[in-house]
Amino acid sequence: MYKLPIYLFAFMFTFLGVRASSVDVPNIFIKNFSVDDYKASSQNWGLSVAPDGILYVANNIGLLTFDGNTWKHYETPDKSTIKGVTFLNDTIYTISENSFGSWARDNMGVMRYHKLNKIPAEVKFKEPPAPIPFTLPDEILHAQPSVFMTIDDLYFIGTQNRGLYITSLDGTILRHLSTQDQSLPDNIVRAICIQDAQQIWVAFDNGLSQISFDPALMILGKRSETGKLKNAILQNDTLYIQTNTGYFKRTLKPGDSFVPVDFNKEPFYLPSPVVYDILQVSSIFNNSESLGNFADADQIYPIGNNMYWLCVDNEAGLFLNENGTGTLKCRVLLNNYSMNMVSRDRRLFALNDTLHLISAMQGILLIDIRDLIGSNLVAGTPLQISEIEYVDKHGTHNLPVNTEKITLPHNFQELTVYVGSTIFTPNHQISYMIEGVSSDWSPWQKDGKISFLQLPEGKYTLKVRKYVVRGPYLEVAPPIQVCPPWYNTVWAWIAYILLTGIIAKLGLDYHLRNLRKEEENRKEAERQAEEQRLQQMKSEMLEAELQIKNNELSLQTSALVKRNQAIQALLDELERQKETLGDRYPNKLYIRMKDLMEQSLNNQSDWLLFETYFNSAHQSFIERLRQQYSDITSGDLRICCLLRMNLSTKEIASLLNVSVRAIELRRYRLRKRLGLDGDTNLIDFLMSFKNNFLELIFKQLFIYQSITQLYNTNEKEL
Repeated sequence: MYKLPIYLFAFMFTFLGVRASSVDVPNIFIKNFSVDDYKASSQNWGLSVAPDGILYVANNIGLLTFDGNTWKHYETPDKSTIKGVTFLNDTIYTISENSFGSWARDNMGVMRYHKLNKIPAEVKFKEPPAPIPFTLPDEILHAQPSVFMTIDDLYFIGTQNRGLYITSLDGTILRHLSTQDQSLPDNIVRAICIQDAQQIWVAFDNGLSQISFDPALMILGKRSETGKLKNAILQNDTLYIQTNTGYFKRTLKPGDSFVPVDFNKEPFYLPSPVVYDILQVSSIFNNSESLGNFADADQIYPIGNNMYWLCVDNEAGLFLNENGTGTLKCRVLLNNYSMNMVSRDRRLFALNDTLHLISAMQGILLIDIRDLIGSNLVAGTPLQISEIEYVDKHGTHNLPVNTEKITLPHNFQELTVYVGSTIFTPNHQISYMIEGVSSDWSPWQKDGKISFLQLPEGKYTLKVRKYVVRGPYLEVAPPIQVCPPWYNTVWAWIAYILLTGIIAKLGLDYHLRNLRKEEENRKEAERQAEEQRLQQMKSEMLEAELQIKNNELSLQTSALVKRNQAIQALLDELERQKETLGDRYPNKLYIRMKDLMEQSLNNQSDWLLFETYFNSAHQSFIERLRQQYSDITSGDLRICCLLRMNLSTKEIASLLNVSVRAIELRRYRLRKRLGLDGDTNLIDFLMSFKNNFLELIFKQLFIYQSITQLYNTNEKEL
């Protein structure tokens, strides 16, 4: 799409002539990013670098972002391809196949898309290309140029089929980068974006590249071309090396490469190999704590002036030995350059005070210590948390990135924290640890995604550090709090305490009530026992009294019977004497004696006294008989009373001064009046009136006790 403007500007400025240029061929270092890195479509259409150091890429599946550590991609609602991207202030603008849109980060750090009807006038997706002040060489024209950018006196021209060309002001091709020399991932260049004066980004039909100019570390030759480095020396401007495949030389000028050298025809002096593997840290440095993790160095290389390279795994640190204490000058982590030191044999070779070679698995690396330290003198870019999310059974949730504390529920399943710095720094390796879980730092990693699974409830600190060439590592340390479950919170424990107190109080009250109730029951039982004892005593006294009255009645009746019998005997004797003496016994005396005796037998006062004693012993007996049998006569009542006392017919006849036959006849009439059948004994029936009476008395006593107890209970409850 940029082909016609390129040709137009090329031919417009042909008449201006070609200006001579003294631009040197730049040293470059290329980092390539493939689909495996950014996890999106391979095809990229546009690039934009924001001032905050975030790279934005227009990709087939949406918008890509890169903060130096983590790639993220965001889709549009219609999942359309984004063809262009740019920014204005804090807003990112994109152009899709059928629409425009803007993107802005919310407080969770997530990019949110807003569809636009039109783009603001001040937003430019593509700046007008600057005129090319030279005629494009035929090689570039045949490659079908598509886009170009310029930095100072360098021109970067992307093509449709042959990669990227770097030219000077006069059109001289300084570097040609393509898949042919395996420097680029693809030959179809879609876009070029200037990051700063030292770096550019290139978007391809298949991948991305970051190209740095004059880096502190560069690759001089590939392992496949030279072999494994064994020795080296820099003479004047020529570098001579010995590898396991032979001898080679080259200059350090940009664009030069190693060529084989015949040692016999062109002799050169190689320094004697240093026995690097016999040096020990303890024999050089007294204070190993000053070396940090380099205290476990497996290789040590002295380079003079009390300076030593210490190597651990894929990292090298340059230390100055000051009275046994190591002072760090700089450190190099080859992970930042996607390189690896050789695992065996010598790794570092000093050419002079500033230039050193590193034997890497990918080839021979040149490091300029002065440039390396100088690149770190500017203020370091701190790490920033770009997104926080956690997963629980309800799904994925985001937390504000500016939160002072990462607060998580107790049942979270996974926490992911995204950290990054900026693409403006060459060092992107990070390491982390969780205080309270581990005391060891994780291995260095380029990816800014930090994930870990569920933690027990409690407080932790997530420490994340960024690799720097010198000085202390830059760190962020967000605190993490895993909340307890609801049943283990402070409020829950307060509720437990209150509930326990309430239960204890209720239990104590219940126990006290039971004690009081038991005491009351005991007292009530004692009271009832006492009442029963009193009632028993009363009953016994009543029984005794009744017995006494019965005894008195019996004695009185017995005396009355005996008296009547005696009088009757006298009366009978009087009758015999009268019969015997006849007229000789004076009638006056006879009548007088007979009247006295009969008066004694029919004395009503005796019956009144008898009834008094009888009613005393058999309360209400006569009254109850009258109530139940209204037609009963007073004579019948006397017979009933005498029969109730279990007197014989003869005794009754004596008391009533009648014949036995008369008593039997009256008993017969009494049975009929009482309505008794032939099987019912008259005496038993009359005796039952006494039993019923006693039973009535005891029932009344029981009812009285029950009413008294109920009254006392209600009074206590009230």
